[in-house]
Amino acid sequence: MSACNILSMKPLYTLTILLALVGFALLTGSKVQAKQAPELTSQPATASAGSENLSFCPKLQISSAGAICESPYGFTARLDFPQVDLESVLAGEQFFPNTEATFSADDQVINGVQYRNITFVLRWESTTPDFLQVYLTEIKPAWDGKGVPYRLLWRARYETCPVENCETWTEMKDRGEYLPLDIPDLPEELAADSNFNGVPASFWNTNLTVK
Repeated sequence: MSACNILSMKPLYTLTILLALVGFALLTGSKVQAKQAPELTSQPATASAGSENLSFCPKLQISSAGAICESPYGFTARLDFPQVDLESVLAGEQFFPNTEATFSADDQVINGVQYRNITFVLRWESTTPDFLQVYLTEIKPAWDGKGVPYRLLWRARYETCPVENCETWTEMKDRGEYLPLDIPDLPEELAADSNFNGVPASFWNTNLTVK
């Protein structure tokens, strides 16, 4: 089906088609990413005996400004929502911006395992893939003027070795996503039901350029 045919349909049916495309794109994209970037996946099979995946943000706060992660590993990660020029995106002049920041953590010793060279990355990423943003005029009404839905992703890299008989350091890589349900005190107006299934799956970015 061509883009012209899609845009000529009734608005409700068009929105349904576009939402299906978004879901398919996100599912396909995650599979492709897993194939193209295996270095981001966890490697528990090669971990040192007794090691465990680090929990970087047991205390995570989301506000209209962005995310604040209070880590037990000696750092506080702050990442503001990117500023969105919605008119420029609607005009096809740019895509929704993404933003990320990298943080370093102190070396750790947990349950007899050493952790070193710890880095943690937070990333705000639009839920709408670039190639679907040409249909934004059809998608935007479903957002009800609440903002633009964004995902909060994370990834980490570190090395582990037993405290006793440490002979070889093992590099570990992990990644994941923070969801509204992970944050008990999240303001209700920031929880975005971007999949339109009644379950919030992202966060409303209200940092929009006003002209």
